Amino acid sequence: MNSAVIVAGGLGTRFGGDVPKQFIQLDGQEILSFSVQTFLNHPQIDEVIIVSHPDWLDQVVSKYSGCKIAVGGKRRQDSSTNGVKAVSSESINILIHDAARPFVSNKIISNCILALETHECVAPIIPSSDSLVKWDGKEVGFVDRTKIQIVQTPQCFNKKIITEILKSNISGTDEIGILLRLYPRSKVKFVKGSLDNVKITTQNDLNYFSNVVI
Repeated sequence: MNSAVIVAGGLGTRFGGDVPKQFIQLDGQEILSFSVQTFLNHPQIDEVIIVSHPDWLDQVVSKYSGCKIAVGGKRRQDSSTNGVKAVSSESINILIHDAARPFVSNKIISNCILALETHECVAPIIPSSDSLVKWDGKEVGFVDRTKIQIVQTPQCFNKKIITEILKSNISGTDEIGILLRLYPRSKVKFVKGSLDNVKITTQNDLNYFSNVVI
């Protein structure tokens, strides 16, 4: 059984405004709803859990009746933990996805699920298109961008592994990051991501996707 956990518990402080970015509308549809529908309609996804900020819980419950709803926590891993706890006891694999990535594709989801047949941890990646430097405010260093990859979501795990990862006290912005800090030598299977699967973080991102959708 494959469960999708969509993390929509943030308030979008970097984005600004009174409405969290996952509830802003693109072409008359909430950003959150795009990925929800993609996962609900995928033939290999058996259930979808949405993790909502407490202040927006009523709205999520009323609009997404086909999903289980969990309450978000203070940190990313707290929200992910609550989502994982809400999955079915029969679930084997858990795919954790950012609500602010509305255009995840069926192909990425399918490739992740296929990779989970032989690996315990899977995530989509894309290469960095920008030149990079290492900078600590005082010293600068060269970074070989050919060895740098951008990690996207869904980040996918065997249920036992993700439960263990989220019990740690390590803070992180994503689950693969926590895994690699906890177990640096972990073997993660990466699949091809997509430029369409980028995260909406700023108003410029929203403007770009508004033009794409419309």
